Amino acid sequence: MKYPLLSPLRRAAVCAVASARAACAHLLARREIRTTLIAAGLSMIAPMANAVDLSDLGSATDVICLVSSWISGPWLFGIGLVVIIVAFIAIATSESTIAKVLSTALAGIGFAACAVPILQNHFKISYVCT
Repeated sequence: MKYPLLSPLRRAAVCAVASARAACAHLLARREIRTTLIAAGLSMIAPMANAVDLSDLGSATDVICLVSSWISGPWLFGIGLVVIIVAFIAIATSESTIAKVLSTALAGIGFAACAVPILQNHFKISYVCT
């Protein structure tokens, strides 16, 4: 045993402090300081994004909710996943820039198709597309 005379609570506190020091030494090392500062900056800006309500999307919300009302949740989620996979394959295999742009738009449509069932079922947000 490393610390035989310490109580279990004190031993846990010593281990926590040691692991916190190791994490700080890793995150604030010379190679990682830039990434740590970027992550800290993004985490400070993220609450200002207000990406909480679907009505912030404007008229795109109506289109997403219209498609969601035509196709039920599990089917829409599955179709969205298939569209995302096809779009990523198209991005990976395309050589021209315009094909990559169109494939990225296709991936966005797939993400939009998956968003409504995820918000309704997994996050239990009931005011989506009511």
